[in-house]
Amino acid sequence: MAVTVRGLDSVDREEFPIGSGSIVGASFATVAVASPADYITIVRPEAVVGDADIARILRQGAVVDTVVESMSLPVFWDGHPTLWKSWMIFASDRHGSIGGTDLWYCRRDGNAWTTPRQLHRANTPCDELSPFVRQSDGVLWWATAGGPTLGGYDVVYASLRDDGDSLTLGPPRNPGAPVNSPSDELFPVATDSLRFASNRRARTDFDVYVIVQPGQLPSNPLPPRTSPLATTTPPMLPHEADSATVTGTVLDQATRRPVADAEVTARNQSTKSVIASARTDTSGTWRLTVPVERPVDVIAQSGTLFLDRQTISLPRSAARTTVPMERPLALPTTFVLRVNFPTAVFDAPYESTLDSNGLETDQGWQDALDEVARNVALSGPRLRRLVLIGHTDDVGTDASNTKLGRQRVEFIIDELERRGVERSLMEGRSAGEQLLPTRRTGESEDTWRKRARRVELVKVLQQ
Repeated sequence: MAVTVRGLDSVDREEFPIGSGSIVGASFATVAVASPADYITIVRPEAVVGDADIARILRQGAVVDTVVESMSLPVFWDGHPTLWKSWMIFASDRHGSIGGTDLWYCRRDGNAWTTPRQLHRANTPCDELSPFVRQSDGVLWWATAGGPTLGGYDVVYASLRDDGDSLTLGPPRNPGAPVNSPSDELFPVATDSLRFASNRRARTDFDVYVIVQPGQLPSNPLPPRTSPLATTTPPMLPHEADSATVTGTVLDQATRRPVADAEVTARNQSTKSVIASARTDTSGTWRLTVPVERPVDVIAQSGTLFLDRQTISLPRSAARTTVPMERPLALPTTFVLRVNFPTAVFDAPYESTLDSNGLETDQGWQDALDEVARNVALSGPRLRRLVLIGHTDDVGTDASNTKLGRQRVEFIIDELERRGVERSLMEGRSAGEQLLPTRRTGESEDTWRKRARRVELVKVLQQ
């Protein structure tokens, strides 16, 4: 049975408990506490938007109170504390952060804490969150949206060393699948097994997952790069001399307003492996480190809208510089999926998809459906229904085209279901040849008909 901690059930929001001497901390519970001091992340109703503090719980008999710790700063977001020896490691977006929230650390000095310092090697231009130290060997686990992730936030780990007056972190390692996925993984808790939160399951927010391999998790010192949990070797970022920083913005295609907290991912065009990922800030801005002289697909998407992609290839001269994208990534409310079918066929598409001009792209239809399924998963419980509308060209009768449009939609629904989208969530319709696109001046009949053969997707969100 779960009970509310007396004295903390106030209008403040309290979350992420961590206890001194706890076996399990950060994201699940505080147990076997050896000290009367517990730490939580606290957000007060009168605080400015984006402010949070690390607070200590004081227990004196039946009286419980909270005291904000000295390392917390007004206005900034400070939270997710974890303890190791005399050190506290936490996440913060204070001045000096590389980007978003970084990991910082400080040491207890009597009743106060030393000035926090950045935990070098842990931080990227994207968010770092939810650190957790395994007490038995000092291996630090945390979640990051930067570096070579499989998509979104990934759980990573590295060894910690106590140097007396500072902490040293070993090279961060990504355990790959099945721990991480193209979705978000956060709040790792590592003992003999690994527990973490993930939104990889369609139509959910976050669930708790566990990797049960007693005695097999990475320890300090670190094992070889491929850990016992990994089934794939994560891609590594290129050397600084072979990479550049790309910046850009994400907009709502209809309103032209910035989209905050959109996911932006850079993928190797040939292998489809994730090179880097980031989240947009409140102005819709993002930045990624990508290799030069190599085609890279940059994909932006959000749970309430769909996705947009651009392919870039930076010259060698761009290495070690910052390059702005030529145009924003614009997320549509209606997504046009141009899987290229022969005129009267519904279950055997051509390999390549088509662009808005009816020309073949370098993206296969399988990869296009992978992206759509990933985007639907981002919507989580906000998505009430996914409507798919099939369109045909003008060849054949109206009745036959209405049937053909429905068959093509059913084909796409079957493929999305194979990729984890619940069938009950999808609603198929057919417009047949009723909504043909306007033929452009000088456009060939064949190209016009290719543009007509399409499936449109619309998200119906919870109010």
